[in-house]
Amino acid sequence: MGTPTPLVRTSLVQTPPVRTRPAIAFVNPSVGFSDRRKSKPIGLAYIMAYLEKAGFPSSGFDFGDSEDDAVELAAHYGLDRFDVVGFSVYNESFRAAVAMAEWIRSRRPECLIVLGGPHATAVHEHILRHHPCVDVVVRREGEEAMLDLVRGLDDRAGLTTIRGTTWRAPDGDGGNSDGDGGLLVNEDRDFVPDLDQIPFPDAEFVSHSGYPDLTYYDEVQGRLKAALTICSSRSCPYDCSFCGVLTIGRKYRSREAERVVAELLHFRARHGVHYEHVYFSDANFFVSPTRALEVAEALYEADPQVTFSFGTRVNQILKAADVLPRLKERGLRFIELGIESASEPVLERLAKHVKPEVNVAAVRLLKRLGIEISLDFIMLDPATTLADIRANMEFLRETGFYDYVPHDHLYTALVLYEGTPIRDFYARRFGVVFDPDELPSPFTLFELPEVQRFSDTLRAFRKRWQDRIDGALAQGELTLASVGDGTSPPSLPRASHARLQLDVVSLRHAPNLLTEGLLADAEAGFPLLDAGGLEALLPRLGHDRVPLHDLIERTEAVAREAGFAQTPGAVGPHGRD
Repeated sequence: MGTPTPLVRTSLVQTPPVRTRPAIAFVNPSVGFSDRRKSKPIGLAYIMAYLEKAGFPSSGFDFGDSEDDAVELAAHYGLDRFDVVGFSVYNESFRAAVAMAEWIRSRRPECLIVLGGPHATAVHEHILRHHPCVDVVVRREGEEAMLDLVRGLDDRAGLTTIRGTTWRAPDGDGGNSDGDGGLLVNEDRDFVPDLDQIPFPDAEFVSHSGYPDLTYYDEVQGRLKAALTICSSRSCPYDCSFCGVLTIGRKYRSREAERVVAELLHFRARHGVHYEHVYFSDANFFVSPTRALEVAEALYEADPQVTFSFGTRVNQILKAADVLPRLKERGLRFIELGIESASEPVLERLAKHVKPEVNVAAVRLLKRLGIEISLDFIMLDPATTLADIRANMEFLRETGFYDYVPHDHLYTALVLYEGTPIRDFYARRFGVVFDPDELPSPFTLFELPEVQRFSDTLRAFRKRWQDRIDGALAQGELTLASVGDGTSPPSLPRASHARLQLDVVSLRHAPNLLTEGLLADAEAGFPLLDAGGLEALLPRLGHDRVPLHDLIERTEAVAREAGFAQTPGAVGPHGRD
């Protein structure tokens, strides 16, 4: 007998194929204009870090400040090579997101295209009914839902039951939806209860415009510091009618102080940058003063040189007045204060639930404590009257904001974001239906013609003069600061130094004086504007009351003589970058 042939056993159970990880991209679409204060999209960074921890790496693309064509951007960066593309969209960026999504769909039909963010959450049903390029909307927070989506890609049918998502019903049947229009509107997903379980937002983004170094000039220590943005909480328990936070939900949650410190130390090591100022980007950092003090104490214990800033409401400042001195001792430098308006009717429309005198009291308290204020202000809304503007200007003068820079607060108008109560209020008031795909220009909605003309003229001044004022002001302040620290060359005579001080103050006041003059002209029926146009309203400034153009040129000339002509990207010593 020969050697027996070995018996080969054949399994009836097939070995499953090795699953390759999907190629995933997250995109922050353009809002249509350039913003020099651009920072990384932290919401997408959190989602990317969350997926990375679960074994699903992704690529980030940030076009937030791009003025390039959306489709050209999508093609240039090859967004059609991904299996999943998620867009975080706001009202301003929605059109760009749809244009990119349509291009990706035409090139790669099998790609799963996901929209999320405040705007997508607010109009999720509209998006799926009217934009077939979008497969699914993730509502509210995105970490857990996105992980479920990428984990379940092999079973597309199973994806449509994921909580917190909205789909089209493939058979046109409402199924487990609200029964309207063949949509599958799955139940809301619970908010992430423990924010400390989410990884730090350590994600990188491709951006053709790059990111400026984030800095803070600490006037107390007299030096420029590298700064880091940290989000230490989510949402806000208040219900301001204009706030997009309401779209995502009012469930306030916060992180432990130790994790905030750990994030600072993590990014110091990760980036090789010794960050010494923390900008807290929380919607409302000061919801719990006790917890805020815990964070401040933990930062101070880790590094006494670390300073910080945050945003909050005026009423919370007054309720926690006893905590503020301790916060200042532990490094608090400024508070972004949501004043919004000095007009009681406007505050009522905005659902601020405070009186104008509360705004004044909060400002005076912070000034008394020596805590700088970063001003959140809404100068105009569609129903604004000249009396409302007068109240705002009197508030700015009486509370010392004539020296405040930047001057952006003078030019602001209320934005009617989709999903906010104030947008619904004005839709009813005007008897219109706003297009869910569009963000109406806040500068075209004024009810009163005199307010419309006031706004148009103020915007014309900003366009023609504000950049020139900013440039001259930066040069003048750099020169004065250098004289103060002894680095200025001795070629700047004492008399020139004194005149420069007065001229810099005048430049700070110029936009305020123009606004007050324009308001007085509006109250009189615009006689000066009718007779001489914008030029007739320009203030004369300085110790010798020269025209604005001459004051700017004189300031720039003194700065050049002292060797402090402004360079691109220079940071003035008057505060935030």
